Amino acid sequence: MQTNRAKRRVQFVCAVFLHIPLVAIAAYAISEGFMDHLRILLVGLVATLLGTGMIVPYIGRVLEGGAMERSA
Repeated sequence: MQTNRAKRRVQFVCAVFLHIPLVAIAAYAISEGFMDHLRILLVGLVATLLGTGMIVPYIGRVLEGGAMERSA
């Protein structure tokens, strides 16, 4: 059970790290006028959510020792 907890912790930390660019964009947008930068915020949000949605399950499979596909 301890390994499952460690796996979840790694997945959570990686998901948090993926959100750092979004936080930076939001901080800049707030300081320079939020509505003027709304489009880039939405692009950053979508990219962050897609990246998180793809990397977190991958990390879980790797930490479980699952087989990864090899490209030829």
